[in-house]
Amino acid sequence: MRHQFKILFYTKKNQPLKNGTHAIICRISVDGESCTFSTHLAVEARLWDNSRKCVRGRSEAAKRTNALLDNIRYALQENYFKILRSNDQPTPYMIRSAYIGEEVESDGIVGFFRRHNQEFEKMVGTIRRPNTLYKYRYVCNHLQKFIYATRGVSDIPLNRVNRDVICEFHNWLATDAKCSVNTVRIYLTALKHIIMLAIACGRINQNPFLGYQLRSEPSRRHFLLKEELRRMMLVSARNDKERIILDAFIFGCFTGLAYSDISGLTRRDIIIDEQQWAIATRRNKTHTSVEVPLLKIPQKILQRYMDEANNEHIFTLPTNCWCNRVIKDMAQRANINKRITFHTARHTFATTVTLSYGVPIEAVSRMLGHTDIKTTQIYAKILESVVNSEMQRASDRINIYFQDY
Repeated sequence: MRHQFKILFYTKKNQPLKNGTHAIICRISVDGESCTFSTHLAVEARLWDNSRKCVRGRSEAAKRTNALLDNIRYALQENYFKILRSNDQPTPYMIRSAYIGEEVESDGIVGFFRRHNQEFEKMVGTIRRPNTLYKYRYVCNHLQKFIYATRGVSDIPLNRVNRDVICEFHNWLATDAKCSVNTVRIYLTALKHIIMLAIACGRINQNPFLGYQLRSEPSRRHFLLKEELRRMMLVSARNDKERIILDAFIFGCFTGLAYSDISGLTRRDIIIDEQQWAIATRRNKTHTSVEVPLLKIPQKILQRYMDEANNEHIFTLPTNCWCNRVIKDMAQRANINKRITFHTARHTFATTVTLSYGVPIEAVSRMLGHTDIKTTQIYAKILESVVNSEMQRASDRINIYFQDY
């Protein structure tokens, strides 16, 4: 796996030292995650070349400072490649720890977590899902940020992960990381899984999660109204990648398939006869079988990509996270002021495309692959709530218009 590794030097412009010079700071970035440390070097503001990230001039002092910065850059690069050669996943914290001589705890919770992720990655595509791997990686990175922010080290021994650490991490996620209640629950549940593995391996004696309550709250299920869906369908894609993502999103709005199901869709999943096209597949998340009759719009999208597809999969999509960013940008261009993700398409199918047109809730439940119809009933309640809200807003305009009656 290739990583984006960057080293950047900069000065603290607004925080001069007592002698009037400015400290030179080093920032290490790996795959968008970064950390900083002081180089213990300083320079006058007028002598710092911000475009070249070095000291201006040919004076002995300038040459000496630039040589020291080059040495730091070289040492950081060496540590980065050393971590790569050890088959570990490099992080800015690990690189900094190696540079400043801080011993990286190989048997710590972060190290144990990363080794779990490496083993998990080997099973992705067979018995494990890519999105689950992304979640574990994200939680692991958050955990390391928390440990450094609160303890100044990149890892802590497994036997020091107690109830207090769990509580601190919980609070840090909610405050510093600004995670929602449900996101905190998801992250802590993932960490709990890692802790249980460590207990099973005999690395931890006591379960710090024993009796720990993880709170959740009902999540809002955003969906597109008819007019909003029409505006999304009319958005102009700026390039081929945007066009594929938008088409896949619209396809999801008219089929109810989630991102993982659409990205894994193959020609074998398409049933074509003279009367009706349909999709017959197995949901990636629950492994339940679903069969969805296709309307004209998803048929047209399928025909376009089935003719163009060079491999088994019909839609060649980037990661779910990348798709979400593109969909969010397109929604803004369509003047839709809602929190839109790729999964919004599935919610839109359940509400706007099916239930609002009188499709029986039992049929909707089967097409969505729900194992419990109570899950589908949530959409019916949401739709009822939206209708009531729209009627309330409309009633004010109607009353004004007919006020003379």
